[in-house]
Amino acid sequence: MKFLMQTLRPEQILEVGTAVGFSALLMEAYDPADCQITTIENYPPRIPIARANFARAKKEACIHLIEGDAQEVLPTLTGSYDFIFMDAAKGQYPIFLPEIKRLMHSGSVLVTDNVLQDGDLIESHYAIERRNRTIHKRMREYLYSLTHDEDLVCSILPVGDGLAVCTMK
Repeated sequence: MKFLMQTLRPEQILEVGTAVGFSALLMEAYDPADCQITTIENYPPRIPIARANFARAKKEACIHLIEGDAQEVLPTLTGSYDFIFMDAAKGQYPIFLPEIKRLMHSGSVLVTDNVLQDGDLIESHYAIERRNRTIHKRMREYLYSLTHDEDLVCSILPVGDGLAVCTMK
């Protein structure tokens, strides 16, 4: 993340999946540009923790937390973002993608976390535990969509649990 922020210097950042605010604070700290971060979180127990973390860091002016389901929030957003970081409900990525693309401009970068699912993604559908098959199928669908989209140039990086790094043509 530090490398991406230092290299890209995004001014408008969107994060889908705030959790407790660690990534938003990291992006703000490492971005040499005067950035504005919009971050979306749907899980109520995490929201007050994220808000407290933003307040403790004195970053409420540049980090705007929107409470709600990204599927409902994304269509309400306007403008475009230089950098989008997706780290939310993995099974929802294919649903979010059209709205994410709408919010990108030429040169925007989309980074999606956890795309290799502990290596499960390379396994056969039948080798996956039944309870994980839906997310397995949806993540494969998402990666296929990214890598076959004529508007995007993407690379899948085997870093951590896998990153998809894409730029809009």
